[in-house]
Amino acid sequence: MDADNAGSWVPVIVALMLLSFSGWGLWSIPENASSLEANSEQNVPFFVEHFPTGMGDEVPADDVIRMAWHPEESELGTLKTNDRYLELGELSIVEHGSEPATALLHTIIRWSSEQTLNITVHVNLTTEVENGILRLILIENSVEMFGRTPDQHSVVRIYDPNPIGEGNGTINRELVLVDGLTIDDANRLQLVVMLSDMMTEENHALLSMSVPLANNGPAETGQRVSTLMGVGFIIFSLTAIVRAEWKREVMLPKLRGGRDRGGKPVAYLKAGRRNLHLREVRVLEPWKLTKAVREIDLPAGSEKTIPILVKPARGENENLATSIQTEWSIEVEEMGGWVLDLTLYKQPPT
Repeated sequence: MDADNAGSWVPVIVALMLLSFSGWGLWSIPENASSLEANSEQNVPFFVEHFPTGMGDEVPADDVIRMAWHPEESELGTLKTNDRYLELGELSIVEHGSEPATALLHTIIRWSSEQTLNITVHVNLTTEVENGILRLILIENSVEMFGRTPDQHSVVRIYDPNPIGEGNGTINRELVLVDGLTIDDANRLQLVVMLSDMMTEENHALLSMSVPLANNGPAETGQRVSTLMGVGFIIFSLTAIVRAEWKREVMLPKLRGGRDRGGKPVAYLKAGRRNLHLREVRVLEPWKLTKAVREIDLPAGSEKTIPILVKPARGENENLATSIQTEWSIEVEEMGGWVLDLTLYKQPPT
């Protein structure tokens, strides 16, 4: 495949790349849903609780479930930070290892208002749990703080502990967002639901889940597919136009005018990437050909210099015009018939 043939496929390749990027971007958009549901797993996952105290204390942004309890008096602080610090033995970092879960948590989140989350947790115990406490912890990521670089992650914004009785049960809570947070910040919010023993801090179940994004993104996979199909149609329509323009550019001949050494008009006809047949050359009034241009065949890529001999049409004065309007009827292999216009200039008589 030569360079020109390869060039004809460039728009198609670019279109496929754009479609791939569009599909990836579309599927990366969080799903728009009025509510989200999640279940805890058979094992309590590894998670870490941080108690930063200084400006330089950084909480990593990674795939590990983390909760950063900032001092209550700080701008990022929340109530109960001190209580939680004491419950975990006054350590700055507490790592909780993975262990088998002894309960199943089914959690449903929906927005009650732009600043209120409604959370329902169904607790299904697989063994007896004494002194159980269900903790709802809302954390915020990518918090921009003046004077702090980089952004703060896993910041605990709301802590809502709920004692539970023996046996299975359901807890429903309304969490009113604080610190100016609204539904518009949902993409930065994460909910951690944790069932523990309030006396021993043994963890029975834990899950971490996103907060639903209302009025943003497709509601279901079908909408993603239809959107991608629409984008694909637009991309390939534009590709077809670009490829047609490219084909016309390289397939059709180039026609330009000039003068010979004697000042008489000549035309230079160069075939494109396809053979052409020159059928007829017409000259418009006030000129006419003194000698008709015969039909010729030009192989692809070849060029022909064609003198254009004209004289004034009957009743016309040769001094009236120096420009000569011509029309060239051609047939191009695979492209069909075309008419090209060319303006030539005749040196005025002296």
